[in-house]
Amino acid sequence: MATPTYRLGVDVGGTFTDLLLLETQSGITRRAKVPSTPEDQSVAVTHGIEELLATLPNHADLVVETINHGSTVATNAILEKTGAKVALIVTEGYKDVLQTRRSQVPGGLASWIIWQKPEPLAPLELTVEAPGRISTDGNEIDEFDKEVFIERLQALHSMEVDAFTVSFINAFANPDHELQARSVLSEVFPDKPVSLSSEVLPEMMEYERTVTTVANSYIEPRVSSYLNNLLRSLEGQTKHLRILRSDGGLSSIPLACKYPVATALSGPAGGVSGVASLIAAETRFKNLITLDMGGTSTDVALIENGTPKIRRETKIGDLVIRSPSVDVRTVGAGGGSIVHVPEVTKAVRVGPSSAGALPGPACYSKGGKVATVTDANAVCGYLPEYLLGGKFKLDLDAARDSVREVSRKIGVTVSEAAEGILKVVNETMYGALRVVSVEQGYDPRDFSLVAFGGAGPLHACALGKLLGSWPVIVPPSPGVLCARGDATALLRHEVSTTFIRKFSQTTPEQLLSSFDVLLQKASQIMREEQGVSNERQVYKYQLDMRYIGQALSVNVSFDISTFRENGLSYARDVFEVEHERLFTYKLDNDMEIINLRLTVEELKLETKMREIEQASGDVPEGAIQYKTILIYDDKEYDSPVWIRSELKRGHILYGPCVITEMDSNTLILPGYKAEIDHVGNILIWEVLQPSSKAESIPATDQRDSTLSTVVTDIFENALRNARNEMDTLLTTVTMSPAIREQQDEFNVIAEPSGKMIVGQFGSFIGQLLRMWKGTIEPGDIFITNDPYSVGGSISHLNDYLVCLPIFVGEKLIAWAAQFGHHTDTGGSVPGSLPTSASQIFEEGIQIPVTKLASKGVWNADMMELIYRNSRLPDWVQSDTKALVAACNLAARRMIELYQRFGDKLYFEAIDELLERNKKAISSIFDKSTPDKPVYYEDWIDDDGKGVGPWKIACTMSKENGRLNFDFTGTDPQSSSSVNFYLSDNMWKMFVGIYLITVYDPNTVVNDGFHDLIDFHVPLGTILNPVRPAALSTRTHLLGRVMDLLCGLLGQKAPEFMTAGGFSDSPHFFFSGWRPDGSWFELYQIGFGGIPGRPAGDGMDGHCLWPAMKSVPNEFLELYYPLRIEQYSTVTDSGGAGLYRGGNGQRIHYRFLDEGEISLHDDRWLSKPFGVLGGDPGARSSKVLVRDGKRQVLPSKIDHIKVSKGDLLEWVTWGGGGWGDPLRRDPELVLLEVRRRLISIEGARRYGVVIKNVAVDHKATEKLRQEMAVAKKDIGIFNRGGTWEELLENCYAETGLQPPVPPGKHPMRGPHTGLPHIRQWMAEHGQTLPTLPRTAGMNSIGKEV
Repeated sequence: MATPTYRLGVDVGGTFTDLLLLETQSGITRRAKVPSTPEDQSVAVTHGIEELLATLPNHADLVVETINHGSTVATNAILEKTGAKVALIVTEGYKDVLQTRRSQVPGGLASWIIWQKPEPLAPLELTVEAPGRISTDGNEIDEFDKEVFIERLQALHSMEVDAFTVSFINAFANPDHELQARSVLSEVFPDKPVSLSSEVLPEMMEYERTVTTVANSYIEPRVSSYLNNLLRSLEGQTKHLRILRSDGGLSSIPLACKYPVATALSGPAGGVSGVASLIAAETRFKNLITLDMGGTSTDVALIENGTPKIRRETKIGDLVIRSPSVDVRTVGAGGGSIVHVPEVTKAVRVGPSSAGALPGPACYSKGGKVATVTDANAVCGYLPEYLLGGKFKLDLDAARDSVREVSRKIGVTVSEAAEGILKVVNETMYGALRVVSVEQGYDPRDFSLVAFGGAGPLHACALGKLLGSWPVIVPPSPGVLCARGDATALLRHEVSTTFIRKFSQTTPEQLLSSFDVLLQKASQIMREEQGVSNERQVYKYQLDMRYIGQALSVNVSFDISTFRENGLSYARDVFEVEHERLFTYKLDNDMEIINLRLTVEELKLETKMREIEQASGDVPEGAIQYKTILIYDDKEYDSPVWIRSELKRGHILYGPCVITEMDSNTLILPGYKAEIDHVGNILIWEVLQPSSKAESIPATDQRDSTLSTVVTDIFENALRNARNEMDTLLTTVTMSPAIREQQDEFNVIAEPSGKMIVGQFGSFIGQLLRMWKGTIEPGDIFITNDPYSVGGSISHLNDYLVCLPIFVGEKLIAWAAQFGHHTDTGGSVPGSLPTSASQIFEEGIQIPVTKLASKGVWNADMMELIYRNSRLPDWVQSDTKALVAACNLAARRMIELYQRFGDKLYFEAIDELLERNKKAISSIFDKSTPDKPVYYEDWIDDDGKGVGPWKIACTMSKENGRLNFDFTGTDPQSSSSVNFYLSDNMWKMFVGIYLITVYDPNTVVNDGFHDLIDFHVPLGTILNPVRPAALSTRTHLLGRVMDLLCGLLGQKAPEFMTAGGFSDSPHFFFSGWRPDGSWFELYQIGFGGIPGRPAGDGMDGHCLWPAMKSVPNEFLELYYPLRIEQYSTVTDSGGAGLYRGGNGQRIHYRFLDEGEISLHDDRWLSKPFGVLGGDPGARSSKVLVRDGKRQVLPSKIDHIKVSKGDLLEWVTWGGGGWGDPLRRDPELVLLEVRRRLISIEGARRYGVVIKNVAVDHKATEKLRQEMAVAKKDIGIFNRGGTWEELLENCYAETGLQPPVPPGKHPMRGPHTGLPHIRQWMAEHGQTLPTLPRTAGMNSIGKEV
């Protein structure tokens, strides 16, 4: 008889460490669960192994073949911020690569008011700039200067650095400088680990590559120490110790120590691997969706044909790194998730906050008092009173008391509240399950749902019902499934290389040759470092591909043998199938290959799965532990609690009932049954099988019959998910950088009359309906880009708006709308945003509200006309298709909602959501807006024609619970293009979002509160121009309106008072002809300093517009003839304050070929204001350096010719400061001096004296006393001087002549016949022209 061999899987969790021992010949498993030891995970691991091996005969002499370990050491180091002290070495000019983090503020429109930026893993004070530069084609531009580098490293000797990261610009193309830097570091800092970005992630995109490599360095010492200590403690007990990678494969200890970032999500990967080995490999169910629900969160993933889906990035907390991982999506919904009811909305919110192990759920009797998901399950009777095999008793009275508080707030019974909590948390998990299925192009009804983890099986049946995924499968010992996955995982390694080549210019031989290099490298590593011989290696080939112009690539797997036979056509077909599956369409455009990737895995080991005993009859009564009362759909059921270990193959149980085991409990709902299969899985089915997919759930069981708070919350979550899907699609496939990278795209889903029920910038539909006089029928799609056609809902011609009516049969149930900023729509300048246009006709093609499709028939001729009027017709064609695809996606989601809830409940939920928002905003009006009128005014500096400043003014008043915003006092419209057509819906939405973000940021804002706001902007003013006024430079007023709103709300409500800084989003355009005759056109949005806020400091070099982010500089250098020589923040540019304003950005563009540039900017004369004693931020500036001469450029200018070698120095504004800077902690000022965010001289603005890199406390105290005495009271707002002073000092301080005030510049235009405009002209001493007979008429003869 052969000696048995064993594989041991170990999974470390926050509370317990799970172990599973698998005898490979028989399939017999043994398991253990021991308390985790967070202070040293290896203690629990070794104790668990000893306990488990003690159950075997002759265990003293037993040597386990392999111990496979899923560890959270790396994850915990990142989450708990307990990793190494990492110094970062970057290219000269790029010190702030982690500080600005692509400038993105996550969340919605006003998220910047409350968002706290996480500290980077490598602090700025440990960042060193190294001399030398590589181009995107791998050529050396500037040599690496070793001596200068050594000199700059000296400051780190006293910093006690643990590890180093080296990440240079374009290192993916040539690692030589990084290799030289490592050589120097090994000399200067011997024995310190060094991670190179060219080795950890040899792919384009500098921030992503840097943050991933820094994460590798951050966790490397801790992971290495832990693994090597564990290896020593297990000496003699196992032949091999391996660590689970994030992608579900195994790594040897040496490789895991070198590239620990590959293990960052080791834990969740084990569960998915366990499902693949236990379910997909042993049953007929190969397509699976996994649900791993624990105490704090839930992880979901998808397995197709037995193989888990892999994605190219990993998210841990706030950190996103580029490392392959099982595509696990996590939501803050677990058994310990806390339930809360915001006062303003009275909505039921579940998570993401968790009660944790302490104080835990109320029913755990460990101090918890607030209701959690576990408490709701206990109240409903879904949890047995005794857990963990009878060792742990629940306090059911405490659970009821906690849920009773929720029931009181929403006005329902305790049991209704408990069921409601479970429905809300199920909806949250349902949204995550859709992300891995529906959003990836998969129909969940083609999959089975597999539930595991401690809490997953309790929610499995309800989620299977929502998804239509049958059977729902609960594997044996679901609480230790991750350990099983660890035990059966395989050794794996991945290598990749950047390839970047047009598909049409690539040969099969080039691809095969590059793959051969990867193959040799991967094979050698597997053989020499993982111990897998060549004959036991299996290879998988992948390409990252995209259509030329897209930014995000699609990862496609392909068979190398088929490629050798069919060549590039096979690769093209594979890509287009995948693109169409993901995004519903494909293009005729050329493609490009970005990365090549090869994964090598050991040949699968055959392990036998032990089958359980066949039942000889019905389930015996002795298998019932006891009877309990289950509550479902507000009804009580006397239900059995079955003991799982007593169940055999073929047994069938009917719901309602609970199946209990040591580590989990499975709930079977009424109308469902549980069947035990050959390996002990619980298969949950509907009692009545549907006849087709269309009838996946019987209506009586699928729908709630009456509207409730919970139904409304579920509907709200579904709307949020639909909108997120639209955003994801747009930012993935579009070609215009403004959409795909800077996310200048916004969507709306509206009810039939046009009221927005989810969105961000207000509804477009109401204005469209007022304009459109034709029919609206199924299959119609509308398009426009004309602001005047939709009441300013879109604000310039670059914004293409697609609107789609959503029908069920002949009934209109909703609208979907999506706009996106197209890079070019014709007009007088490349980019279609001329700064000096006097009429809209100069800005590009105008598309009135028109049917893009009629009854499903595409208007190809009209679209061809639109394409022909752009300098980038392929981009317009692709991006318009993407807008339509996003609307079609929303249409599918709304139809699903309609069918899920039924006509009556669907429309009742919409009405309730609108009413809920109205009540919430009304209550905030009552609490946080002043009874007396508030006035505020602000300005943009000029109009690009030397005229300015231009004033916008608003008075906010309240009467009878309504807010009125009157913009009387705003200057007349400009003869230039700075006018901004401010839509009433947009303004109202801005007001609502700002208010609700502070009080309940999880609320989906809609148009329900709009009739609480009155809005008046006089016609013919700069915020309500008369057609055909130009609008293309409206961005500055759009931003200034945000400063205006904060100024109005904040004067009487401190929680809304922020400093100035929204200002504008500066634009940069660069275009021309390449030597090969191809046209290039770059449009880039710049970012500045976020203003100081009640929540703290403003962020440096970030964007206030929702979710926008910068374009990677390596991408720009690859596709455009320029080089970014500096990309950093501007020291001292943020206004001083208790909370300082964020610093602006400095970007140096070196032009490598001739072309033409345009600039849009403001705040070059005025300063972003400080508030409540804070100082203003610094101005912006633009300087062109040519032949050694410096030319200060105006803020708004077109058609600047640039030549090869010219340099543009682009500097954006800083944010204003909040509060008295003399109250700022001196030690924090010192830290920011060390981080080069504040200079030593700049520290004196805070009254802080720095000497010898330390605070001189005595001198600081004296200076602060002197400054306090000299400080003048200038009121709430500090603009750095009056307008008279700013204009007087303009040339001396900026190098530009001051603008001429609008009142001194002769005014002409379609608005000058309006009485109030004529009055303004008279008040400003202008000669009034004689009115002709047609006065008061606009350019098309209609009265204005």
